[in-house]
Amino acid sequence: MNRPSKIVCTGRSFRPHAIELGNPVPTRPIYFLKATTSIIGPGDPILLPPESAEVHHEAEVAMVVGKPMRHVSPHDALSKITAWTVLNDVTARDLQREDKGRFTRAKGFDTFCPLSDVRLPTLAWNEVRIQCHVDGECRQDDALANLLFTPGEILAEITRCMTLLPGDIVSLGTPAGVSTLMAGNLVEVRLVSQTGATLISLSNPVQSKR
Repeated sequence: MNRPSKIVCTGRSFRPHAIELGNPVPTRPIYFLKATTSIIGPGDPILLPPESAEVHHEAEVAMVVGKPMRHVSPHDALSKITAWTVLNDVTARDLQREDKGRFTRAKGFDTFCPLSDVRLPTLAWNEVRIQCHVDGECRQDDALANLLFTPGEILAEITRCMTLLPGDIVSLGTPAGVSTLMAGNLVEVRLVSQTGATLISLSNPVQSKR
């Protein structure tokens, strides 16, 4: 699998998700890097590490960078995106608390970034929903129109700090409803249109790491 130079994820970008974890609602985009070695493809197993007893799913819409970006404006940012897809920002929540809210270890385990191989060249982002289903039960569901920050604003904030390169992944954050995954679960991330049609579906089984 070709790996991007980096995965940049947005944190607490839906107000209800920030609140459900007891975090303040941010006034500007929060972002962090996720290890590229955490990427797996559709159907590959998410492996639950023995270090954690509380691994959560986080369904997210992601953008694939097509042109280098540095100090890009919110207005111009989306013209440099070549595709849209979905990922699962799997997170060891107990380890995140143990690490006093830091993201690296909790989100960096191998297999903690299932990434769809479906790429949509364009997307009316404010007309779609992101969902997570576990064993067929819908646990996360919200409209991207409810993001605290637009995709352009998120890209502008990130590129004030770092250059985004072609192939890099920028994820837009997860809605409320995160919950603990168990061995034997099947977790599915869906990108859904206004009419309820599934545009992208990403499914992965969950297994204990041996």
